[in-house]
Amino acid sequence: MKLTENFTTQEVTRSDTAQRLKIDNCLSIEILDNAYCFAKAVLQPLREKIGLPFLISSWYRSKALNTAVGGTLNSAHTRATAIDFTVSGLSARQTYEIVLETLKTLHIPFDQLIFESFTKDGQTTEWVHLSWEREGNRFENFEL
Repeated sequence: MKLTENFTTQEVTRSDTAQRLKIDNCLSIEILDNAYCFAKAVLQPLREKIGLPFLISSWYRSKALNTAVGGTLNSAHTRATAIDFTVSGLSARQTYEIVLETLKTLHIPFDQLIFESFTKDGQTTEWVHLSWEREGNRFENFEL
């Protein structure tokens, strides 16, 4: 089901970890509403301005999935108000920079924009974390 022109509920719930561990990652009505509002207020305006698809590695995480991946207890992913992603054709660093500039230029509300990097066994994986809250957004941006 489409949330907006460029975002679907399949993207919200897709998780290789949930599939592998057979964890239920279905959306409640409340969580679906959060995903819709996040997509409408933040993701779709970004996507339209940037003009390239988002490659989403994590959006919604049920509590069981969040525990399985080592997420924080109060993770915005558990409310479907955060995504981890890159933009097609761009590095994670380029994604971070263009998203930050676009958020500022279009005055799009956001809670956190984080450039994240993780190295395991000599392999480095990089992505961008973007979160939003219905109220009380902190407009934080930093690198981990």
